[in-house]
Amino acid sequence: MKKLNVAIIGAGFGVTSHLPAFKRNKHCKVIALCSRNLKKSNFLKNKNNIKYYFNNWKKMLSEVDLDIVSIAVPPIEQTKIINICLKKSIAIFAEKPLTTNIFNSKKILDLQKKNKIPTVVDFIFPELEEWIYIKKILQKKKFGNLKNINIDLNYQSHTNLINENSWKNNLNQGGGLLHHIICHIFYYIEWLFESVNSISAYLYKEKKYRFSGHTNAVILLRFKSGVYATIQASNNSTGINEHIIKFFNDTGTIILENKSKDWINDFDLYTIKKKSLLKNKVFFKKKIIRKNEDSRLFPVSQIVNRLVEWILLKKKTIPNFEDGHRVQCLIDAAIKSNKLNGKWINLK
Repeated sequence: MKKLNVAIIGAGFGVTSHLPAFKRNKHCKVIALCSRNLKKSNFLKNKNNIKYYFNNWKKMLSEVDLDIVSIAVPPIEQTKIINICLKKSIAIFAEKPLTTNIFNSKKILDLQKKNKIPTVVDFIFPELEEWIYIKKILQKKKFGNLKNINIDLNYQSHTNLINENSWKNNLNQGGGLLHHIICHIFYYIEWLFESVNSISAYLYKEKKYRFSGHTNAVILLRFKSGVYATIQASNNSTGINEHIIKFFNDTGTIILENKSKDWINDFDLYTIKKKSLLKNKVFFKKKIIRKNEDSRLFPVSQIVNRLVEWILLKKKTIPNFEDGHRVQCLIDAAIKSNKLNGKWINLK
């Protein structure tokens, strides 16, 4: 069977995770790499035994015969690349968030549906064993009905301190806390539980920063069943890295927490029964991370493998562009709510 020709656009995360994930799939062959820096692109091409290298993605898409394009560039640039790939019927592995606003994400989704192109978005947390375990517990109602959810996500972003012009800090480029990090929460919370019915958000940043993106957020989610979730997040939490999710149920609580710099492999899962109040740890076999290997490679590889199955076996998968658009709806609703001083915004 002829292998699928793959191109990687972006020499950061695209090289540390996208590239090795596609190289691990026996049905794929990475034949092209594009980076804004031509010298770097050539170096990476030689290092990874890739046939073509470019510093202009438009030139690459017009000159190389491709089956899949894997994109790891800022959302504002990703939007342009996605549109051309969809028109050329090229399958896409996109980074999160899908784009910069709901108008663009809807336009992209409509084009994807029209041309029936396999597409995925890199929402990685549901690929982890701990998340899958929690989803099963919630579905089986092991601790009764879910009452409410509390999420705390705090870390210190060096981007804020070093480069205020980075896209990660600027709202119109698809940056800021909502687009860059909270988008993960919006995806995994609906994947774990159910659709959000309405949202109330307060977003802010420290006055000393001149960029447009937010650094702090307090968000309330109201689900269709009437359950509420509270999100408190900051990318400017000095000396702290933590991601803690608490699911409060009728007869017990489930806690998933990570307090390390490894956002993927250092989660601990606990359950607490109502009567005992004892914190019981649930043990999982830790993934083996090779030296100099990005810890996100495992979940990225899982999504890559399913994209390839979609192409070869016509087996649609998630997270896809419908999910990317849904997350963008939540992002835009949060921004709208913040402008209206936390007013509840309903979602379809």
